[in-house]
Amino acid sequence: MSATIHDGGRPFLPPGVVTLIEATLGAGLDAFGADPIPVIGQAPGFNGLPLAAIRLDRGALVRARNDWLEALRLVVSNMHADMLFSVFGAYELARVTQPDGVSAWGPVFFFFGDASTWNDPADPRVVSLGADDLAEVDYKRFWHCYDGEAHEGYGVIEDGELVALAGVLHFSDGVEEIGMDVMPEARGHGLGRAVVGAAGTAIIERGNLALATTSPWNVPSARTLRSAGLRYSYTQMMSFDGFEGAFPMPAQPLGRPFPGARNLANFRGSTGLNTSTWMGRGPGRAG
Repeated sequence: MSATIHDGGRPFLPPGVVTLIEATLGAGLDAFGADPIPVIGQAPGFNGLPLAAIRLDRGALVRARNDWLEALRLVVSNMHADMLFSVFGAYELARVTQPDGVSAWGPVFFFFGDASTWNDPADPRVVSLGADDLAEVDYKRFWHCYDGEAHEGYGVIEDGELVALAGVLHFSDGVEEIGMDVMPEARGHGLGRAVVGAAGTAIIERGNLALATTSPWNVPSARTLRSAGLRYSYTQMMSFDGFEGAFPMPAQPLGRPFPGARNLANFRGSTGLNTSTWMGRGPGRAG
């Protein structure tokens, strides 16, 4: 573990993060609970995801479309938060949402950073990319970097080719999100941390919170985000309506326990593959 990580395991919950949580769920932190986890509906005019659930140390809260409430309460009422905020939980939530063409996705780790947490060594390999540069990016390769949505980017160019990119977009008032990709041939040289660091520095200098998300199976991404100074704040389950209503399967865990580790085994082999799937791509903000 990097010596630069000093969060002590405590969730990072500055006021701006609490505001975002409350806006996502349409309710305050006093609505969180456990045994059972509360499931609440949407107020008239609410303009959020059809389904969102967030877990904090104090408990958890599920907010959903009003027509799903009865069925969701049956699913959630006898489920511990450890189970709800897991791949199993995504499957169980989708039992309610999927018939309406809306999938469930998660769990997703939400990381935030500000001036008190940031750790950017100002890598000289990074260059700032403007609108014209971003318009030339191949987003089939850099698909976490917000095609058409990013308002700025930070990249590393080697031999005339873009090999690492962090895109930045406006997420909510006072919060900007970072999406990052490093090409396979360029991995292992700190480029992910370099571009995330540059992006986060720009966000923080504007007085905003830096946000990035990743899934638990994306170990390299989580390590990169933490090394740059992003700190874990909460875990979220959410609705996802991509794939033309198909359920988005989570990926096999990525990365290695330590550099050079060779003794990795596919424990289940071919018996661990879900043969009911078709090829697709997961939600861009949750990779």
